[in-house]
Amino acid sequence: MRPQLGERSTTSAGPATPFEVSWLWDWVPATGSDVAERTAWTEYVASQLDSWVGEKVAAARAAWPADAVEEFPFTVGEMGSAVARDLLERADDLPRNCRLIWGAGFLGDEARWLPLVVLAEFRRPRGEDPAYLMAMVGAEGFDNDIREPNVDYVTTDHGDGIRVLALARSVGDALHGRVNAALRLEGRSAPGTQAGDVDVLLTTQVTSMDQLAVIGPGVEAVMHMIAAQFAAQPEDGVPPLRFVLETGQDPS
Repeated sequence: MRPQLGERSTTSAGPATPFEVSWLWDWVPATGSDVAERTAWTEYVASQLDSWVGEKVAAARAAWPADAVEEFPFTVGEMGSAVARDLLERADDLPRNCRLIWGAGFLGDEARWLPLVVLAEFRRPRGEDPAYLMAMVGAEGFDNDIREPNVDYVTTDHGDGIRVLALARSVGDALHGRVNAALRLEGRSAPGTQAGDVDVLLTTQVTSMDQLAVIGPGVEAVMHMIAAQFAAQPEDGVPPLRFVLETGQDPS
């Protein structure tokens, strides 16, 4: 049985939007994970999504025109399963040192933004100085940024990082918001793990302005989640955070 997601983390959405948003984040099973894990995860995610937005999907289905050319795309129960399958397919296409994270942002008890997806890449540090990470996350801007990025420094209980938010050009005249973050996790030596620092790069994009207003603190919540899981003691010899570095060596 898959464990329930932890408590929501609550953050301010930012100075321009004083309301508070709570976040739930979780890992998509990695490529190569066993069938039992993937099946349990799919059922769990489908159940969560249906409980969060099932009533809205049912209302939209009821309002769908009877004479519409296309049928309504799915039933309430099918929606969650379809999202879970799509996330698994995306995770299976990633390099071994990358993991996919999915989540949702809530206003009160309402699931307002979902599913949000963050790509996490685990890297062996390039020396002791983490300054190279500034370029990796585009702290001074990428070529397709249309204005100077907003840069925030993040301190977690187990390492420091940086979070960069910028408005960028998409294909054609479209725009998107990008969030790139980096976190240097301080080495651990818990049973079943290998001591040493680990650099984590996080990447996500959003296309709507309401998502752009809140996604920065959402990614910061991901950084705190990863840091806490990285340092946590393993249960039954299995660390709560499993990952592979780009060299192919599995420190967990």
